[in-house]
Amino acid sequence: MGLVVFYIWLPLDVIPDVFLLLGIVDDLAVFTFILQLMVKMAPLELQKKYELKKLQK
Repeated sequence: MGLVVFYIWLPLDVIPDVFLLLGIVDDLAVFTFILQLMVKMAPLELQKKYELKKLQK
């Protein structure tokens, strides 16, 4: 969660929000990536409690 807050606070961005649609899509992609990492790193007890399923590759 700290990474999400840090990314919002950070003035640097891969695609600046000046390019409205691309900037928003870029931010959503980063948030989605960070959330996926959080789910993958969740302890087994939380995964079972909330029935989280990891993506199989």
